[in-house]
Order: sequence, then structure tokens, then C-alpha cells
Amino acid sequence: MRDSDVIEFIVVPPADRVAELTHLKEQFLGYLTRCFPQFMFKLAPFAPVGDGRDFGVYPIMNYLADDGKSRMCNPPANWTMAEIAEACRGFTAGVGRA
Repeated sequence: MRDSDVIEFIVVPPADRVAELTHLKEQFLGYLTRCFPQFMFKLAPFAPVGDGRDFGVYPIMNYLADDGKSRMCNPPANWTMAEIAEACRGFTAGVGRA
């Protein structure tokens, strides 16, 4: 049975870095996975919320349980998303974990 804590996040880069990070998607997602091995990440080019000036970090809050029903995860702490956004800002192509 799956744990009910959030384990996956969608990361949306600021508008001025979308092209760069889309091109470096595997490197960027690998960097985040090394920084936060307990989580999984997906990259998206835009979000329906936010102003596009900074990284958006959005938890995937639902999952399909073993009984086939959709369940909600426990929300992550705000500091978790802030730490992920800070790591995103620290990403530099060709450089390992900061």
C-alpha cells in the first residue's frame, strides 16, 4: 500500500528559463532527484497559477489506491516546497549538486 504523503512534484520554471530548462530537462530533473531523493519530479512549461517570475513547485496531491479509488495525500510542509524552489534557483547546467 502506498504511503499517503506527497512524493511527487511538478516544477514550473520562470518564463525566462523555460526554454533553457526544457532543453536541459534530464539534467535538471536529475539534479532535483539528487537533492531530494525521497521525491520524484516532473517539469512543466507553465502553470495556471502564479506570475511566471519564479519557480513554481506544485505537489501532486492524489493517487490511485489499491482498491481503485482516488485518494488525497497529506499536504507537504510549506518549507518543503520552499526548499525545492531554492534548489531550482541554484541549478546551473553542467554543475553537480550545490
